[in-house]
Amino acid sequence: MEEVKIWNYVIKWGISKNSSLPSDPEDWSRENFIALKTALQNYLPHIRYFQMPGKVIINNLQPYQKILEKNPWKDIMKKYMTDEPISSAVLPPRIISKPTLPNRIVEQFSNSINEAHAAEITSWVDMKDNLYSVTNNPYDFKLLLRGSRLVICTDEILGGYNPIGWDKQYDGKYMNCKESFIFTLKNGSIQNSILSHNNCWAGDTRCLK
Repeated sequence: MEEVKIWNYVIKWGISKNSSLPSDPEDWSRENFIALKTALQNYLPHIRYFQMPGKVIINNLQPYQKILEKNPWKDIMKKYMTDEPISSAVLPPRIISKPTLPNRIVEQFSNSINEAHAAEITSWVDMKDNLYSVTNNPYDFKLLLRGSRLVICTDEILGGYNPIGWDKQYDGKYMNCKESFIFTLKNGSIQNSILSHNNCWAGDTRCLK
């Protein structure tokens, strides 16, 4: 944090402890400055005055110069207006720590498909000519049931999509559904995903190609 921001926060805190102070420091009496100085006496020695730019000194410190001791204020003016040596203690720069956050652990939502597979499936659902990428996939996949069946001796990942749903009230009734599809995802020795649109039996898991 910039030193001037620390100064401004300290001043605001001190003023909040003296609610009777006028809003404009130019209207303050000697007693007003003494009240603020008393409230901040344990904090003012820790401000790095000599690390503030000259413009900051004029705009932020000068209105409250009366809460500073005479010698430090004279030295502040010397530093920015002359080359004369100063006698006030110059505090070292603040050490700004930058904590390193631990790597975010993203729980894998499936043991069978990855984020790229999910983006590909959502592209088919939305009938996109250009596939979504992992970074612009508009959907979140939520695991509802964990389980898998392997196609023996292959790397195939098979699946399907049916927007009608599986409702027993439609069992045995044929319904046209152009949005439904089955697929094989690229995986291992399967170089490219295969998409096939279908006509589905609503209420049944059977599909006719």
